[in-house]
Amino acid sequence: MSRCFLVRHGATEWNAQGRIQGQSNPSLNEAGRRQARRLGLRLAQVPFAEARSSDLRRCSETVAGILRGRNDVRLQEMPELREKNFGAWEGLTFREVEARYPDRYRNWLRAGDPSFAPPGGESDLQLYSRADSVVDRLREARTDSDANLLVVTHGGMLRALIARLLDLPAQRMWNFRFANAGLSVVSVFDEGNAVVDLLNDTSHLGEGFGE
Repeated sequence: MSRCFLVRHGATEWNAQGRIQGQSNPSLNEAGRRQARRLGLRLAQVPFAEARSSDLRRCSETVAGILRGRNDVRLQEMPELREKNFGAWEGLTFREVEARYPDRYRNWLRAGDPSFAPPGGESDLQLYSRADSVVDRLREARTDSDANLLVVTHGGMLRALIARLLDLPAQRMWNFRFANAGLSVVSVFDEGNAVVDLLNDTSHLGEGFGE
């Protein structure tokens, strides 16, 4: 059995403004950097065999905050761990998307069709397929069945990864919600079954958690 410590990146100014980030590349804001440091303190005593991260800045900066001073952990950035591509909707708030693309926006919310893609973007089915290839790569990379693996990525990719690990269909991705710097832990058994041990925990961000 191995354990995957799954983390959503810390906050950015686009998060604060309610903007769709997708594969755009904003950096963490001060709140996000603080969140990463606090999560690093929480995980300081967890031995990681290795770490994987999206190559977008908000994830690279988050994993750097978590692993600060831990030169023993090998880190690999994976473009496959990027957020869903929202195409023309990136940089817009949901209210702006609704104003500019009213029919598509309503259909997206009402139909829950995983094959729907924003203009120039990715569908949930495409994101799920990407998550499927990521899971395969993570399993191939395991050198120790008892190892802990740190994965820092995005909310949409986390939904897809959790659904894939639990053998849920792509339509179930939106049953999960992930906060900035939230921590989830999934145990993956050698035969492929997975169990969620912790989901979207943010207790390390609460008042009184020192730095």
